[in-house]
Amino acid sequence: MPLLNKEKTSDLLHAADFCALFTEVLGWDHHSQQLNISVDNKNYSLIAIAHKRGMVAFECQTPNAEFPPYPIRRKIDQQVTRNVREHIIIYTDAPKSLQIWQWVKSEPGKPTACREQPYHQDRSGELLIQKLEAIKFSLDEEEQLDIVEVQRRARRGFDVETITKRFYDRFKTEHDGFLKFIKGIPDE
Repeated sequence: MPLLNKEKTSDLLHAADFCALFTEVLGWDHHSQQLNISVDNKNYSLIAIAHKRGMVAFECQTPNAEFPPYPIRRKIDQQVTRNVREHIIIYTDAPKSLQIWQWVKSEPGKPTACREQPYHQDRSGELLIQKLEAIKFSLDEEEQLDIVEVQRRARRGFDVETITKRFYDRFKTEHDGFLKFIKGIPDE
């Protein structure tokens, strides 16, 4: 997997320049599509930023309106899924100081699980940058890349449940190994 230029990524996140972030840093392709969605009598316009083998990144900017709460974001996602099954939605406020990156995990026979990562312009964004590393693609990968691999990498980056389980499994292994080396300390 190619290395991510964290400084440039941070700068583009701060500037909310998603087109440059996806096409210049993450190696996605340009895309132009607009989805107009109505939820609870409010209209939301989603602009496609980029795509990679069928997965599309959208921006949903909410000027002149309050930032859509979680239940509304879920409804927006459900409507987007009718048009584009695999996608990421970046919700932004009018000054673009707040971003919420949304990816929804869907597996056959299981309920969908929404994974969201907020980004505040006045913070480092390191956690989001770590997630974006998973969806960076290089020119060398293009030939063998398909939607299944893009989905797998999005899952690896955004599915916190999997990352957390992996961390605790590894922690338990390390902890158990460490306990074997402790000698001479009474149980009390």
